[in-house]
Amino acid sequence: MDEINMACTSLEECGAQETQIDPLPDLPNQILQLLCTRLSDDCITTMQKGLQLMQRSSYYLEIQCDDLLPTADEQQHTVHLSDSTVWSLVDQQRLQRAMTLANTQVKLYLTFLELLYEEIIRGCQELEAFVLKHNQGLVDSDIAASIQERLQQTHQYLDAFKSRLNWKLGPLDLQNQLIHITGSLPIQQLSVEKKMPVIFNRFETCTTSNTAYLCWEVAGEQSQELNQEFEIHVMSFHPTIDEYCQFTKSTCKSYIIEVNNLIPDRYYKFSVKRVDSVNLVYGLWVDTITLKTLNISKSVEAASN
Repeated sequence: MDEINMACTSLEECGAQETQIDPLPDLPNQILQLLCTRLSDDCITTMQKGLQLMQRSSYYLEIQCDDLLPTADEQQHTVHLSDSTVWSLVDQQRLQRAMTLANTQVKLYLTFLELLYEEIIRGCQELEAFVLKHNQGLVDSDIAASIQERLQQTHQYLDAFKSRLNWKLGPLDLQNQLIHITGSLPIQQLSVEKKMPVIFNRFETCTTSNTAYLCWEVAGEQSQELNQEFEIHVMSFHPTIDEYCQFTKSTCKSYIIEVNNLIPDRYYKFSVKRVDSVNLVYGLWVDTITLKTLNISKSVEAASN
């Protein structure tokens, strides 16, 4: 990639090295242009992070209803399946079929994104290799034609990846509505809603000799969402990180928790995730961090010195 980056600094120089018999004289410049823009190291890193966020997100089945009194900004609202009143009206057999369908849709979506990303990386590698061979005079017309096709495909894969990265999953095509006795509820339409992954704030999370202060956030959120419930796991290692000793679990509705009564000079593994709800169809991500409580004797000795 270093040789490619050097070449990108002067596309005209690369063009000057082409032979007169090159059937596609502009092809190397087109490739270098792509490698320096949409396939630069920064762009690939951004795509990788975007894919990772989608893989770590949680996906929920929700009911979208046509609003009885639509506003100018919104003509639908969400009826949450986790609501006890709504849950009591749901046909459970239909729900299970809908959950299976939603789970399959999410997996297909994530698999498709991953395949697109892999094809983009493979295309990038092939295009880089072609430029190097071209500069060495090792390219014939057949190879050039094949790479021209790969270049077009890579552009298409990049467009598809970008358009589907924030693609909304739904609506789900079901023969029957989940709530067969709707009462005052209007026509229902199922969709899959996404929530971004929960991650520890590693700058604010810390320990003392017997306490851990854990802070977390939701990726991409500028403010903390209300009415969120999180599950925290605490596992101690005794006497080293190779041996488990104790496990505890707790829940909270804030983005910070204080874990007390820890043992000094010991490793602890902390995990955080959203509390599972009845409408969760896919969510594998659990963020984990390992911290060590302070050694009291060393702390006292350091303070005395």
